[in-house]
Amino acid sequence: MLRFLDAGESHGKALTAIIEGFPSNFEININSINNELSRRQNGYGRGNRMKIERDSVEIWSGVRGKYTTGNPITLIIYNKDYKNWIEKLSKKPDDNERITVPRPGHGDLVGYYKYNTLDIRDTIERTSARETAIRVAVGAVCKQALESLGIIIRSKVKSIGGIQDTQVDLFNHNDYDIIERNNLRCFDKNIRKEWKNIIDQCSEQGDTIGGSIFISIKGVPLGIGSYTQWDKKLDGILSKAIISVQGMKAVEFGNGTNITEKGSSFNDGIKYINGRITRSSNNCGGIEAGVSNGEDINITAFMKPISSVKKGVDSIDLIKKENLTSRYERSDTCAVVPAGIVLENVCAYELLKEILNKFPNDDFNQLIENYKAYCRNLPVKNMEV
Repeated sequence: MLRFLDAGESHGKALTAIIEGFPSNFEININSINNELSRRQNGYGRGNRMKIERDSVEIWSGVRGKYTTGNPITLIIYNKDYKNWIEKLSKKPDDNERITVPRPGHGDLVGYYKYNTLDIRDTIERTSARETAIRVAVGAVCKQALESLGIIIRSKVKSIGGIQDTQVDLFNHNDYDIIERNNLRCFDKNIRKEWKNIIDQCSEQGDTIGGSIFISIKGVPLGIGSYTQWDKKLDGILSKAIISVQGMKAVEFGNGTNITEKGSSFNDGIKYINGRITRSSNNCGGIEAGVSNGEDINITAFMKPISSVKKGVDSIDLIKKENLTSRYERSDTCAVVPAGIVLENVCAYELLKEILNKFPNDDFNQLIENYKAYCRNLPVKNMEV
């Protein structure tokens, strides 16, 4: 079974992950992993931390001569900002150094009481979205494997501050190229201007802004996931992974939040055309009863405004028992753009895990053979391998 654990803190020496269960004989392109890390660091509205870090990964085990061996894969990303925090994090804080004013919306308050270390800094270090860098590295390895199977994951920013971008086909090369080439990952140039104005205004006001991200996955065959138990459903698995990313508060599959249509028009009609099963629409977003149906898996994820607000929010001092304004921790103004890259890679890990559950094999070459043989026998229009 594919699984991973990650460790590390925002200002610690490094972030690390160990991936277990990845098949042997797969060629890993480290430049591709680093490209995903670079994509995560970009985006309009990013804060000063990204001026410090230039993320790159080191592979410490599980790979020989670029090919996986079947052994656990160890990934390391060093934090360049660590040198500025060595003294502060190498000892227990003095009483006057403890952080005791929580930021609403963050993990500060709950972490303070749950782990009882008496310093919110210990919570901040692990709840920080800096952790997503190593999750992207893990996902980038899985993304490469999925691409070898013909599965492509792409994303775009759908909205910022309630202003929606034009919806486009992410698998149209020209349209997607426009999205990839701008720092808002937005298709409509007029909407880009509006988004920049919103982000700039928030930055000037010491505030933050959220939005939504559209993720589309092409090439997932019919039959991934299961309805036999609640925790095996593919949409449930992807939802849990997406919501686990810092700042995510809601997930929609297809047009799942459209409660105005009747069942006769919402549910995706099925027909045979030239001996292949086709759909009249994809309102269900490529998943029915927790199982992929061969259509594109379409997901919208909704991200709240970042919790570190410079202008301050009502808070308290946990030691003095006083009401005051929350403290500020360095942060982005808007992280919706890089969040899309994080979600692509988070989904990649979950999808590869489910594919390996259906086609278990220790050798990637054998996995490809079994996978393609399965897909060739599917009478679904979109699964011609």
